[in-house]
Amino acid sequence: MDGADAPVSPARLCYISACMARPAGWYNLRSMNERLSAIRERVLSTPMPEDPAENVIWSEIVRQTVGEPDVIRAAKASAHYRRHRAIVIHPGELIVGSRVVTDYTPAKDVATDEQAYYDFPPSPALAQAYLDADMIITCGNHETIDYDTVLSVGFAGLIERIDNRLAEIGDSDAEKRDFLAALRIEAQGHIDFCRRYADLAEELAAACDDPARRQELQTIAANCRRVIEHPPETFWQACQAAWFAFFFVADAAGRVDQYLYPAYRRDIDAGRITHERAKELICCLWAKYQGWLGASERRTGNHRVTLGGVRPDGTDAVNELSWLCLDVAEEMALTRPQVGVRWHEGMDSAFLRRAVEVLRTGINNLEFCSDGQIVPALVHAGVAEADARDFSLSGCHEVMVTGKCQMGAVEGMVNIPKVIRIALGLEPDLRSDVDLAAIDSYEALWDAVVAAMRETVAAMHEHSEFLDSLRATEAGRALASSLVTQGCIDNALSIPQGGATYNFCNWDAIGIANLADSLAVIRRVVFDEQRLTLAEFVDALAGDWAGQDTLRRQILAGDEHFGNDNDAVDAIAAEIIRTLDALMKTKTPYRGGQYILGTLAGYENAHSHFGARTGATPDGRRAGESFANSLAASAGRDHHGPTAMLNSVAKMPHHLLPTSTVTNITLNRSLLDGDAGIEHIASLIEGHFRSGGQQCQLTFYGRDELLAARAEPDSHGHVMVRVAGYSAPFVTLDDTTQDEIIARTEHAL
Repeated sequence: MDGADAPVSPARLCYISACMARPAGWYNLRSMNERLSAIRERVLSTPMPEDPAENVIWSEIVRQTVGEPDVIRAAKASAHYRRHRAIVIHPGELIVGSRVVTDYTPAKDVATDEQAYYDFPPSPALAQAYLDADMIITCGNHETIDYDTVLSVGFAGLIERIDNRLAEIGDSDAEKRDFLAALRIEAQGHIDFCRRYADLAEELAAACDDPARRQELQTIAANCRRVIEHPPETFWQACQAAWFAFFFVADAAGRVDQYLYPAYRRDIDAGRITHERAKELICCLWAKYQGWLGASERRTGNHRVTLGGVRPDGTDAVNELSWLCLDVAEEMALTRPQVGVRWHEGMDSAFLRRAVEVLRTGINNLEFCSDGQIVPALVHAGVAEADARDFSLSGCHEVMVTGKCQMGAVEGMVNIPKVIRIALGLEPDLRSDVDLAAIDSYEALWDAVVAAMRETVAAMHEHSEFLDSLRATEAGRALASSLVTQGCIDNALSIPQGGATYNFCNWDAIGIANLADSLAVIRRVVFDEQRLTLAEFVDALAGDWAGQDTLRRQILAGDEHFGNDNDAVDAIAAEIIRTLDALMKTKTPYRGGQYILGTLAGYENAHSHFGARTGATPDGRRAGESFANSLAASAGRDHHGPTAMLNSVAKMPHHLLPTSTVTNITLNRSLLDGDAGIEHIASLIEGHFRSGGQQCQLTFYGRDELLAARAEPDSHGHVMVRVAGYSAPFVTLDDTTQDEIIARTEHAL
């Protein structure tokens, strides 16, 4: 629908009304008030503190609790640290709570050297051959906690639920009782931590000569006395509660425009707060997310917020706070939190255009995803539709069933292009008995590839079993996360033990485009045209294309590459996804639930990591070159523009990809010029989603600018690029990753 003729949504009308009194240039950084300017400068210049006393404080309690259940000892150690770690309230801040170095003197009669109070067994040789061959790598897991419950009942409400569950269990199960008791200790420890900020604010208020700041500190004290123990009563308290919850489990910030909106609406309607004051509080919250990792971490994949989408009942979730958060993202111009915008067919198109406008700041930390693909994919995986509609984003675009899941995202990443090298006998450490003569047709080649996939999936499963069994026996058992994830209290099981409402184990397939291209090339060159025998083709790969330069150039220049809207190649890519998913579904993860598939390269830059450790592949790639960075064309192989590339992506079976799926697009920077440019980019995104796409993220720096940044890094620190599921300053990336980004096709519309 054309923007000029589109009906204006109620949320947009309220937003426009609230903004009418703004001075010109309100959204510009120059108009930021003095408080926010100082806070922004501080978080952008302060390194993340590493607390050397943390282990000292923890081990003090560990020594005192010898003989108690390990899970109780872990909870007491965590609570003890919260009660004794240093705290600070910075000048002018309205939302308090920061990581600072602890000045702490332990009791003299307690030994405080760090001591492990549980031991992991040595790693067995499970899947070791596949680890050694760089077929699989292990990653970390992300999450989004249950902010809705934290803000609706507070930690006092969680403690009440724990006590009720303890009463139900009685003396029947000591292990479950110990776990629940540990959760209670963990909760009380964080309540006490938040109360310490109330005490400090009162002390600072008593010593403050500025009446306005004294009143602010007194309000901060009242806020911290109220939350996180009890539900917030004001929008200011809601923002403080959201931050204290994040401080408790620092990963994703979730759907901030949803769980903060009720308090915002109450205060606005009652006249207790203005739109501008609410904006200032959100700016302060944004600065907190930025400051968590300090100034040295400039990547954007951490601490995502999720805006828009639909509510659990399926209605449009965009509200005034959604618009306000986009304004804050533009005005603060921070690299974190990364903003994920959920699109759906009923969304006001003006909201998407406004999000695209924010990209013009150059921070490059917005990305877009479609409810139309992600919600059905989650439902297909067994998630209730209302819960699926409430998804949020974490990490490098890992989709989370908000506050109710252990998605296992990302358990690990798998080197998909190497399976064809296994099938062709080019990886003797993994398979040495290949009979090339028996591969006498494309169908026989496909069967060999599937056999290699099956063996790889077996190794992935064995490695997951090993890792997850260890995590389930850790003394701490992810107590903090378990407290604020639905299911764990009711089941009296931790997240690593499968206590969450939904359990998955996510592996990401790296280089799907490379494998699809490789199969398409062999089908044409060997079986259709018979230019080479399979043995001759394998020899060319073993020699890294030596003597086959003409053939390699022809392969690279052709259209038999994923990302060119070539139905034949795209069908191969889709079949790879379907087959890998089916093979994974033959296994059951340690925690229960099911294995799920993604395509994310992540912070690990797995496309570069695997590529550097993999020999030549049939798609024309030389040994050591990077793989495709996401579910998109391999770098430089998309020859027919962004629409053709996105058409290829849209054909994939997205219902089998419920998490960790990204698509990177590099576009000419001039496309953002003027209102017409904004409209074109928004139309490109919306068109992709309407045709079946799931996610897209955009880079607007071209090849010449990137080459200049490489040559003169000191003067190009501002150049932010999309890498995998995150953005980063181009000059901070390693040479291999820089090469892959420079090689990506720069599209015009």
